[in-house]
Amino acid sequence: MTRYAREIQTALGLDVSQDTVTLFDSVTGQTHTIINDIDALSAALAPLRDRDLAVCEATGGHEDRLLNVLHDLGISAHRADAAKVKAYIRSFGKRAKTDPIDARWLARYAIDRAPTLARWQPPEPCQAQIEILVSRRLDLVAMKSQEQNRLKAPRGHLIADDIRAHIVELEARILAVEKQIDEIIAQHQAFSVRAKALRSIPGIGPVLAPMLIATMPELGSINRRQAASLAGCAPHPKDSGKLNAHRCTTGGRRQIRPALFIAALAAARGKTPLGDFYRALVSVGKPKRLALAAVMRKIITIANARIRDANAQPQLT
Repeated sequence: MTRYAREIQTALGLDVSQDTVTLFDSVTGQTHTIINDIDALSAALAPLRDRDLAVCEATGGHEDRLLNVLHDLGISAHRADAAKVKAYIRSFGKRAKTDPIDARWLARYAIDRAPTLARWQPPEPCQAQIEILVSRRLDLVAMKSQEQNRLKAPRGHLIADDIRAHIVELEARILAVEKQIDEIIAQHQAFSVRAKALRSIPGIGPVLAPMLIATMPELGSINRRQAASLAGCAPHPKDSGKLNAHRCTTGGRRQIRPALFIAALAAARGKTPLGDFYRALVSVGKPKRLALAAVMRKIITIANARIRDANAQPQLT
């Protein structure tokens, strides 16, 4: 059954950019462009408190201000997956794209899909902090990898000293961010409980545990299939007629899969139940790549169960 089994009659479609928000109101059929700041958004949306649902797309954080204003005004909101909205629009054979057109389609998407759309809730301040820091660590690691690649380039010797100095600086900044993450986890009991439960799983270390806390706050409150899907580890069939292809793992939250793959590699090499599971799959002819995907799925399933059980235990205060 869907999470919100209630149809709606009125909706707001909101196309967000860095500087502006284009608003379409399904009641009046009018479109307005609003400056993307708290005062302007509050003034424009306050008269629309009686609308059933507002929908915007995820736009790299530019939508956060809007979502908080909607929440403060008591307007239910959904942050949509852009790929799903795009597929919805394409299903009508439409390809025209402008901000007003997108806002209109978002309102229509809200009305048509309302029973299946999860309502947005603001994260706890500490949750938002750890999300930002985990994202920043990923950025710094990516920059370090880029610099290491430049150092290996044929002409890298001309700037080798500068590159090495930058790598050292990046390493120090990565350590500083990791220290901030550890301090936040240590200061909040709920995070500490989650981190302890996650670190008890073979393959999950000081990098993946905070990443799962930051990017999958749903862990412990969802079932194993939902957890695998959010992590991008759920196998999807690709069969048609006589074609019976391998199941593909795709989708999910993009930050998790690379780190989960490294965790699966470590677990597969160890003398642990997960290592035995991997070797058993390989011994019966399962390709190593598919066996590792199964280990990834097993890790996230165990993580979901461990956090669920840890949350069920009474906590000392």
